[in-house]
Amino acid sequence: MSLAPWHTTMSRDGARALKLAPRAGQERRAHSEVVVARRYLEHGFLDAALRIFGRHVGVVESQDWNRLVERLLERGRVTDAVAVCQTGGIPLPREQLLVLGDRDLQRKDVHGAVRYYELAEADQVRWSALVDVLTRLPGHELHAMEVVQRHLVSGDVAAAAMPVAV
Repeated sequence: MSLAPWHTTMSRDGARALKLAPRAGQERRAHSEVVVARRYLEHGFLDAALRIFGRHVGVVESQDWNRLVERLLERGRVTDAVAVCQTGGIPLPREQLLVLGDRDLQRKDVHGAVRYYELAEADQVRWSALVDVLTRLPGHELHAMEVVQRHLVSGDVAAAAMPVAV
């Protein structure tokens, strides 16, 4: 008579006789659900795919995570894309984020450009281009100074430039 729950079986290892091991059926079900999630992803149902992938993180392949991130970014769901990268253990798609930031900068959407550039850890050339756009827009001088301070001026230069109160 087995006292183990219906969804587990006892390990056959004599030394670990009391440890519970997952049944093969559970792993098979997880793989089946991931296959279904891939189909949802192909058809554009990102939330369903995201939910299923989140339930079976260990079974989902990195290419699935990358495809999901790509689709999320296409729809402007940056926060979800960052969370998926963390969950799936994949790096942020830096080049894609930089391209999206460049696109926003061309449209003079400086807040969108800053968001993408910060996520992608943009280089100084991009930050400098952003400051150029900011200084061409009236009323953005504080934002331009903040960007320069945070991304273009090193800590040593900023400390030397600040007056010390006595």
